[in-house]
Amino acid sequence: MKSIRIAALSLILISCGVMAEESPQAVVTGYMAAWNAHSSSQAARYLAKDVVYYDAATGSPVKGKERAEKEVIGAFIRAVPDLQWKMTSKPVFNQDTIAFQWEFTGKNSGEWAGAPATNNNIKFEGVSFIKVIDGKITWQGDYYDSKKLEAELQATKP
Repeated sequence: MKSIRIAALSLILISCGVMAEESPQAVVTGYMAAWNAHSSSQAARYLAKDVVYYDAATGSPVKGKERAEKEVIGAFIRAVPDLQWKMTSKPVFNQDTIAFQWEFTGKNSGEWAGAPATNNNIKFEGVSFIKVIDGKITWQGDYYDSKKLEAELQATKP
């Protein structure tokens, strides 16, 4: 009887651990860590095959894991190879969606959207809404001050 209780308790603890790993907050934490490790392929592991990435500054969603890895994550990492993306607010979440404020910093030492590197330091803030289903990001919406970012990329540094 004691061994059955231990087995049942072990199963419950393992199940809770699996569920915790798949929570939206855990998925987003791992996703951001991959960005900060400058690995687009690692970050893409958190994306659903049919993910939709919406950047309010461009207004056109990027659809699909491969495109998001190349056109969003990879583009940012190539443009700002030392990027740091950090959460600056306590996240708000429901069953499958997490929202949080963030800060993005780094040096633009790579090509960005067809423009040559400026070697300017950039720092801009924004908000993300990320939907997670079955441990994968299915939708990400980023909202930030694109005018400030544009000014930092074009500013002449002494």
